Amino acid sequence: MYTMETLHEIIFQSAIDLSFLESEPIDLIVTSPAYPMIEMWNEIFGKQDKRIADAIEDGDGFQAFELMHKLLDPVWNECFRILKPGAFACINIGDATRMVKQGFRLYTNHSRITSHCESIQRGGHSYDR
Repeated sequence: MYTMETLHEIIFQSAIDLSFLESEPIDLIVTSPAYPMIEMWNEIFGKQDKRIADAIEDGDGFQAFELMHKLLDPVWNECFRILKPGAFACINIGDATRMVKQGFRLYTNHSRITSHCESIQRGGHSYDR
């Protein structure tokens, strides 16, 4: 019988700065980020960027949505920097439905995150690869 030894390390922290890791050591990332435009995450996003709290207060869902994703974009950049070529990032993504000043709207987090990650793979963002 053949046995293989593996090493597993769980890193439980914000992925906005993973500079303590070299590029490309990781085989798998599993994450479930805070979802933009889900009301329970407003305060967390708003504390990181006051413009988000202001946009929500003003009823500008379009602006709040994009600003929230601008906070998440560096996370995806770091994730792809540390993944080995051909490795996997499993991202649990929830879309949001919400009533704001402009009316009821679906906020497609899956599309926004997927588009950003695809642009990373095409070389649209800088990191050592």
